[in-house]
Formats: sequence, structure tokens, C-alpha cells
Amino acid sequence: MFLLIITVLATSQLTAQVPVNHSQRCKDEMKKLAYFIGDWKGEAKHSTPKGHTIIRQQEHVEWKLQEMVMVIEGTGREKNESTGKEEVTFQAMATVHFDPMEQQLKLKSFVKEGYSTNAYFNVIDENKFEWGFDIPSGGKTRYTIILDPTKKTWHETGEYSKDGTKWMNFIELNLIKLNQ
Repeated sequence: MFLLIITVLATSQLTAQVPVNHSQRCKDEMKKLAYFIGDWKGEAKHSTPKGHTIIRQQEHVEWKLQEMVMVIEGTGREKNESTGKEEVTFQAMATVHFDPMEQQLKLKSFVKEGYSTNAYFNVIDENKFEWGFDIPSGGKTRYTIILDPTKKTWHETGEYSKDGTKWMNFIELNLIKLNQ
């Protein structure tokens, strides 16, 4: 009898230490982002204290790691008035994944200037998303994205707030999906 109890306890300890495979749960959560996948092109209107700037914006979005991670690469171009040539003025990359331990989507972004940030990424509704982060020097930034599969559009607004209650719009993207 004693040997049976020891065997049962040892087996339950070994079973408890076997890692859980979360891949199906992660894939199911990532499916909510499926319409992002593809190439997008359009304009970004950036507001600064000096006025508005229109940037030609492109986004390339693809799956990695068997649809467990979404990679977004964005490039913005403007015409240089002094040279007349178009230059890359904005370049960023982000990854989005579902963290099974924290039960939430997460976004990690990088920009060409060398900065990176860890951000939240929430599904608000079907094809409506919000992501954002706290700014280390103070304030908050949030982005709201609305995808329209019928019109094949991506509309995104970026807002800044010093206190998290009063928000100021600083960027607006209007993109068209080029492929499925």
C-alpha cells in the first residue's frame, strides 16, 4: 500500500511539471488579427506645433512562427523640398503576440532612431484595436485602429495625453489594402 501511495505521488509530481502547450490558444487569439496580414498603402497626416505634414505611408504585415507572431513593418516617405527627392522619414517595426501566462496580447515596437517600447494591444471589437504605452518622460500615447474588410481600409489615429484624460490627436493614417 505504501509503495502505491509513493508511486501515485511521484506520478502526480511529474505530471505537474510537464509544460503546457499553449500554441493552440495563442493561435486562436492571433486569428482576431488576421485581416491585418498583407500590404497597405496610403497617407499619414502628422500634426506638429509647426503644422501638418503628409507622409506617404506603407505597411507590410505578415505572420511568423506558424501564425503565433504578427510582424508589422511601416515606412513613411516625404519629398525633400531642397533636393526634390523622396526620403524615408519614418521607419518602424512591431511584433504582436499573445502571452499565454498573462492572458493578453502584447506589442513590441522599434523605430529607426533606435527607440523601442513595450505596449499593450487590445481587441476592442471585430477589426477594431487599441494599442499604447506610457511615455517614460511623462504622458501616455494611444492608437486606435479600425479595419474595414469591405472597403479594404485601415484607419488609425494616434493621440497623446499628459494625464490620461484629455487627449490630443497627433497622427492619422488612411491606408488601402493592396492584396489579400
